[in-house]
Amino acid sequence: MESAKVLLVEDDESLCQVVTDFFEMLGYQITKAQDGAAFYQHIQQQVFDIILLDLNLPDTDGLELLQSLRAKQQVLLYVVSGRQDEASRLRAYELGADDFIAKPFSARELELKVRNALQRQKSFAQPLEAENQPVMQTDFHGWQLMADTRSIRYQQGEQVSLTRGEYELLLMLVNAHGAVVPRDTLLSHLEKVADIYSAETITALVYRLRRKFAQKGLNSPIKTLSGVGYRLEVL
Repeated sequence: MESAKVLLVEDDESLCQVVTDFFEMLGYQITKAQDGAAFYQHIQQQVFDIILLDLNLPDTDGLELLQSLRAKQQVLLYVVSGRQDEASRLRAYELGADDFIAKPFSARELELKVRNALQRQKSFAQPLEAENQPVMQTDFHGWQLMADTRSIRYQQGEQVSLTRGEYELLLMLVNAHGAVVPRDTLLSHLEKVADIYSAETITALVYRLRRKFAQKGLNSPIKTLSGVGYRLEVL
């Protein structure tokens, strides 16, 4: 991905060098940070296309960096970690990680995931021709789901930003008009449009959407049918 800017947050110098060499060979611009302090310095000084974040850093837990970042930015972020426990993966997704890549991994596999994510993000951001322009606002439960800003707002109030996965999942539920959308159907669609490849990620996306509704003091209209899927409650 020519000229894409990547922030690699990793304290393992040998792994960092392998990833850097491979990505730079393909035209990426790599900025390296070996701890949380360097991470904060770089995100204040530059805008990145994607962040690759290790969790086990010498001065902080990467999950704390993720939580802090998501309060300010919706940049693509992949957790790249040796942690194998389910709790860490789910917590990363809940805090807004776009993917969780377990170590060990190949630099080629990582680059392909990054390339696919950036290409999909680029295609999503490109304006369509007028005759193919989709409905830019979808109303439900007093909310407006807006495609142009990838956000929701309640009764013309403040906009709440969504990640690509959150937006696409919510749009599917809205378009189902109260019908149940099976998890397999959601996963099949999200694999194509948002690089979502696991049921765990869908669970985390729903959790994050419910939290965003709750932050506005409102009950979430997203209902779970255990073992089946999700639906949007119809008023």
